[in-house]
Amino acid sequence: MRSLVLLLAATIAFSASGQDQAAVIAATPLKAGAAKRSIVPPFPTTMAGFFDRTANFEGVKTPIYARALVCANGDASLAILATDLLWMPRELADAVRADVSAATGIPAANILLCAAHNHSSLAGFSKGSMFGGPFNQALFDFLRAEMGQALIEAHATLRPAALGFGQGRLDGFARNRQQGNEDVIDPMVGVLRVTEADSRTVIATLFNFTGHPVILGSDNLLLCGEYPGAAEQMVEDVLGGVALFTQGACGDVTVKRSGPPFLEVERLGRILGAEVIKTSEMTPPGTETFLFSRMEDVPVEPRVLPELPVAKEHLAAAQTSLTNAKASGAVESEIQRLERAADSAEWAVRLSGFKAEHPDAFPEVRQAPVQVMQIGPLVVVGIPGELFVEYGLEMKQRVMQGKKRPMILAGYANDYLGYLVTPRAVYTGGYEQATARLEASAPRAMTEAAMAWVDAGVR
Repeated sequence: MRSLVLLLAATIAFSASGQDQAAVIAATPLKAGAAKRSIVPPFPTTMAGFFDRTANFEGVKTPIYARALVCANGDASLAILATDLLWMPRELADAVRADVSAATGIPAANILLCAAHNHSSLAGFSKGSMFGGPFNQALFDFLRAEMGQALIEAHATLRPAALGFGQGRLDGFARNRQQGNEDVIDPMVGVLRVTEADSRTVIATLFNFTGHPVILGSDNLLLCGEYPGAAEQMVEDVLGGVALFTQGACGDVTVKRSGPPFLEVERLGRILGAEVIKTSEMTPPGTETFLFSRMEDVPVEPRVLPELPVAKEHLAAAQTSLTNAKASGAVESEIQRLERAADSAEWAVRLSGFKAEHPDAFPEVRQAPVQVMQIGPLVVVGIPGELFVEYGLEMKQRVMQGKKRPMILAGYANDYLGYLVTPRAVYTGGYEQATARLEASAPRAMTEAAMAWVDAGVR
């Protein structure tokens, strides 16, 4: 009888230990905290987003922020920092990650830092950039401190929480500027609703959309959160908590706008914010609490710029081909292709000229930090640059097919490696392809690495 009892006990124990690990972890209580800090510097600095804007900002139309979300479940902890910046240089991301890990114990590889790609933000905090003048150490130190503090404050507010994910949709909002259509875009609005476990109080709203924040032009000298910042503020005003915007694969996607730029920022921000609010309010809290993060460098091939004399020869040849095509009555599609080729060649001359004058600009990069996270029901893929939308759409489809889970792509994450173009764009040409720092094989390598980590780690 004693042997039977021991056998039954052993069987029960084995059965419990053999349960699906995701179910076991899902029973672990989740905690979440959020915070935001202004990143408007108390001193003058240049603005980012345009080659022809080098003056200091003259005022603030709307504040710009670093917003943080931290989640922990007793087995793991992770964090996302979403900023109203143009990009996220690796040296800044690594410094903040190290500071926060030391202060909170969150593993450095479990912290994702990204930018909204806001073209009305700050410049000067990354080295070797054509945008906004020379490197400013004071600005780098200021951003490092404020971004780190946002994450540390979010960690300090951890309390029992519940997660729910929903998806909205915005049609007619964006267009593919590289292909000249409204078909190859990502209209989905992903919304992660983070509430207190025992109430409807919103801790944070993490949302995602795909479209260049470039409504304001190079003549603007006021800091502004652009349409993502307007949407974040609206969501916070209505739902409470901290609203974090993450930019999707918008390398070739921009937003449709018309009319006075600042009014358009408000209008498009309201449209996006309203869709986020609607989606959040229709999303019930869930029970999933599993947390996972993996970040590693993926080998990539740098694109080699031609020497300036060679670039000028290519430009002359491209312009001659375009002139001859127009004179011979070539079809419109061929003329458009040659116009893009000439535009690409012109940009190559500008880049090669800048490189000749600034030898330290555009350092060769052979490693790209790619990150995969799971936050309860949601998969997040962080990509360090301006990914073309086809790759983002593909990854979303593969994650849904393979794991039956929604995914958002956080671009401009953990580093900035420029445009990440498709092979098609290499042929069609244009600004994005001309200024790309990596070969067209790079985004495929990043995509396959991310999908492999999803397969291995997501539950």
